[in-house]
Amino acid sequence: MAVIGASPVTFISEDMATGNHGKQCQVPLSLLSFDNTGTTIDPKTFTNLAESDQTLLKNLLKSLVSQGLLTKP
Repeated sequence: MAVIGASPVTFISEDMATGNHGKQCQVPLSLLSFDNTGTTIDPKTFTNLAESDQTLLKNLLKSLVSQGLLTKP
């Protein structure tokens, strides 16, 4: 299910292992979707992110959904 929001999801990388630490990352809303339950956005499609950034993005998405900043159409 598609995701509606005001802007791309942006975060600062915490990945110390690859030298990406401190770099700004943006995830376009068009690349995000809600899971089958319609309550969670899973960033598993972003396999190029380090594990630390996967965790960061997952927690950020959860927070944005709970605040109503990312919604279903």
